[in-house]
This record gives sequence, C-alpha cells and structure tokens, in this order.
Amino acid sequence: MKQLTDQEKFTEFWPGDRYGDLWPFHYKAGMWMWLFHRITGLFIIGYGVIHLAETALASLPGTGRATFDWFYSVVGLHPLIQVLDVILVAALVYHGFNGLRLTLIDLLGIGVRSHKRLFWLLMAGGMIVWLLAVIEIWPYIFGHSA
Repeated sequence: MKQLTDQEKFTEFWPGDRYGDLWPFHYKAGMWMWLFHRITGLFIIGYGVIHLAETALASLPGTGRATFDWFYSVVGLHPLIQVLDVILVAALVYHGFNGLRLTLIDLLGIGVRSHKRLFWLLMAGGMIVWLLAVIEIWPYIFGHSA
C-alpha cells in the first residue's frame, strides 16, 4: 500500500489545489477585474430599477407628487441610501473605466500585453474622477447645499 504525502492527503479531501482557479484566494488579477465588472454591472442595474420605481411614484394620478415627496423624505434622505449614492458613483466609475480598458484591448488591441498596467493606469484615473465627483456631490447628498 502506497503511503500518501501530506500534500496528497490534503488534496484528497480538500480540492483547493486540484481546482485552484475555482477558489477566490487563488484568483489572479484578471479574474478579480472580471468579477468586479460583473458585480458593479449588477449593482448599477439594481440601483437603476429602484430609481425608476421611485421616480415613477411622481407620475401616479392624484397624489403622485405627495407620495414621491413622502418616499424621498423617508427613504431618499436615509444615511444608508446616501452612502449607497457614493458607492453608486464608485461603481459607475469602475465599470466605465474597466469597460474602456476592455474596449481598448478587444477592439483596438491596445494594452494586450500589459493589461494589468493599463488597468491600474485607468483605475488611478478613475479614482481621481471619483474623488472629484464625490467632492462635487457631497453637499447635495448630505443636504448642506446652498
């Protein structure tokens, strides 16, 4: 009977090394880029559906405007929603800049050999855009606008 090494014993009961690409702690940069692109896309779609439903309240016949004003005062001004607004801007910037990276690579062939460098360059630009956007919308989100 063959004696198993410690590594063989580990992989016999735990497939982490056998299927390394399936476990998040083994993901490489490209997989994280892909995963976050999908997550931010789903977040943007979900937030958009909620936003459309919220603004549709204003078009209800009769008391639509009053219903919208009530909903906005209760839900729209909640601190959690205000934080989600800042996260939404981050998701939009990440999704947009990563989409730009994908377009440059897929359609134009720019950055194929150095896609990580292109990713970090665009993310640095995206962080600057996000910070400028947050600085600009901060007073409106937190109700301190003039």
